[in-house]
Amino acid sequence: MLITERMTAKTVDTIIIGAGISGLACAQRLQEFDKDFLIISKDIGGRILTSEEGTVNYGAFFVCSDYYHVLPFVTLQSRIKLSDFCFHEKGESYQFYEPRLLAYLYQLITIRKLLNRFRKAIRTFRITAETTSQKTVIESDPFLYEVYRKDAVGLAEECAIEQGTERYLSKALYSTTFSSIHEMNAFHFLLFLLPLITPIYTFIFEKKRMISPFQDKIILGSVSDICSGHDQYKVRANDSTYYAKNLVLATEISWSQQFAGVTEINKPVSTNMLHIRGTPKKSIAKKKYHLFSYPSMVQAIADLQDGTYLFYYKNKQPPLDHFFTSPQVLARHFWNPAGRINGHVLIESKREKNMYLIGDYNVAGLEEAFITGIYAANQIIDL
Repeated sequence: MLITERMTAKTVDTIIIGAGISGLACAQRLQEFDKDFLIISKDIGGRILTSEEGTVNYGAFFVCSDYYHVLPFVTLQSRIKLSDFCFHEKGESYQFYEPRLLAYLYQLITIRKLLNRFRKAIRTFRITAETTSQKTVIESDPFLYEVYRKDAVGLAEECAIEQGTERYLSKALYSTTFSSIHEMNAFHFLLFLLPLITPIYTFIFEKKRMISPFQDKIILGSVSDICSGHDQYKVRANDSTYYAKNLVLATEISWSQQFAGVTEINKPVSTNMLHIRGTPKKSIAKKKYHLFSYPSMVQAIADLQDGTYLFYYKNKQPPLDHFFTSPQVLARHFWNPAGRINGHVLIESKREKNMYLIGDYNVAGLEEAFITGIYAANQIIDL
């Protein structure tokens, strides 16, 4: 049973605030070494939000085949292929594999070479980041630091891939990052294009498998205050008080920055999500995934192959009957933020004594967020 009852003051070695993928990863690692900890969180899963039945992902939608830390806690479903996509721009729709693709062949070869270099660097980054903070790892790698500091548009111009980026890549990025390439840095431009050379799959998050070893250490509730003194942290939650030597902040950075002394953070992106049942019109029926172009209000439409669809849009909801016959909204969610991929700010994870910031505030992505949890746990374990 999860701990939900009112509790008196309790002292533990480590308190983790937040049970998204990074907080759960930290807990999983601490549990592996039989360390004393508690998790306090308003929910479990964070941005891995699912439908009530647990069969549809409303948050993170796919995983890459090289998410080696995440993969043990998910069940892979269908592979997402380039042939599954349809691009939409100014009333025109077209597929990736079209005759016009030949005109961009050299540019696509160029981006593939660049992505191969980036994938090699990011895999090394993931290994090193288990014991070294993301900020230090990126700043220590000339290539990764260069692309983190560079704008995505600048990289496209430098590599002479502007036209191919505009026709294909910008739409893929707008539909997965909910951001224009004019806003993002080159690091995330490359990171979110890795599915071009790395297999990706839809998935089911196996929450019970993840939390079963430590589910009795999870407190469902909200933290109202944090203060420090006498070499320990005092945390108020659910009208109860907890004390700990180590504090791990695994919440969205806009909340945790006040306690961690962080003054500058990357810009957020947001999106609205609808889960819709309806009959698709011809423009939507021909492919599984539909990617739109900035500044379209519609960002992406995904066919879940069960008669329902995920529909993502920016601010004002577009008329659903433009895309479906008799659409019925089954669920809706406003992701604010959906992530922080715009900017060049690198934040140190290790803050004041025995305090750690973890999550996706430097690098977006399930695997990268998971590894920040491992990093914090390893610091506490002192590996």
